[in-house]
Amino acid sequence: MLEQIQSFAGEPRLAVALAAVLIGLAFGALSESSQYCLLGGLKEARNEGSNSRLTAYFAGVLAALAFTQVLVGAGVLDLSQSVYLSNTNGLFGLIVGGLIFGLGAAMTRGCAGRLTVLAASGNLRAFVVILVAGVAAYATMRGILAPLRLPVEAIARPEAPAADLATTAGFAALGRYVIAAIALVAALTLAAFAGAWRGFAAIAIGATIAAGWSASVLLGDDGFDKLQPWSAAFIAPLANGVQYLMTYTGAKIDFGVAFLAGALGGAFLSSLIGGRFRLQGFDGPRQMLRYLGGAILMGFGGVMALGCTTGQGLSGVSTLSPGSFLAIAAIAAGMWIGIAVDSRAAVKARSGAVKSGAIRA
Repeated sequence: MLEQIQSFAGEPRLAVALAAVLIGLAFGALSESSQYCLLGGLKEARNEGSNSRLTAYFAGVLAALAFTQVLVGAGVLDLSQSVYLSNTNGLFGLIVGGLIFGLGAAMTRGCAGRLTVLAASGNLRAFVVILVAGVAAYATMRGILAPLRLPVEAIARPEAPAADLATTAGFAALGRYVIAAIALVAALTLAAFAGAWRGFAAIAIGATIAAGWSASVLLGDDGFDKLQPWSAAFIAPLANGVQYLMTYTGAKIDFGVAFLAGALGGAFLSSLIGGRFRLQGFDGPRQMLRYLGGAILMGFGGVMALGCTTGQGLSGVSTLSPGSFLAIAAIAAGMWIGIAVDSRAAVKARSGAVKSGAIRA
């Protein structure tokens, strides 16, 4: 398959982009049809006592880790130059960024990946949010918000990038295979509890992460110039996607932007085929302000955390980057705080309405 893509595209960058579109199509369709989302899983677990979506999310994470580590152990992939293993950002920045991103996701009722899928399904609220999040992320990476980010990232900055956990533990290829086997068994177990389709989709989503790494590494090397290893992500691609749309004639497409385009297409087709495509807008100015604020927090926090629930949670964790485990934990904590605040506000509002007689108890 990779050889056919390489032969058709010719140039390594275009070959990687073409593969990314195909992988994005699969990711978008699977994510849309299974409602794959960490925030949704946390919300259902807290408010409804249902763990189906939450177990599905972690099944996908563990599957991505398993498939990726088999390829790393076999020597097929070298992910040491990926953003998750080559950065020297301070751990404090990852924690703060993750918390901010999580709170922003709770405000918009969806993380960057989920909102991208919803936007392709006709949700105009989500469409506005991903555009604003993309602009905020770009401003945080290279624009007016960068001065706020840099001092935080410099706190407790390590002198050199951290090695992945398997390397730190001194594991050889066999050790990675053992880790992969344990992760795969755990993934399949969680998938069984998530339900038939949702569980299958989670494992397949994990496979798209390994496919992304494989495409960017194997197709992005022409013997002279290697492209940086990359897999599924949404924060940086949203930022770079906004730039790409504005500077198309002088810009070069990368894996992230191509993956984003594919994910939008896959989610659109899935929602259309499944009869779930429906135009939706904001209920009013107050809701719009809330979503815009959340979008800015997601863009800013996502850049500082080096990713979202897809970038850090799936792709980052699959590399066994210690920073990725910390970042996704902070993101989940931020989401949980936001969900708790929302729930208490809803209860308080309902209680006030009952007391005023607007709602009969």
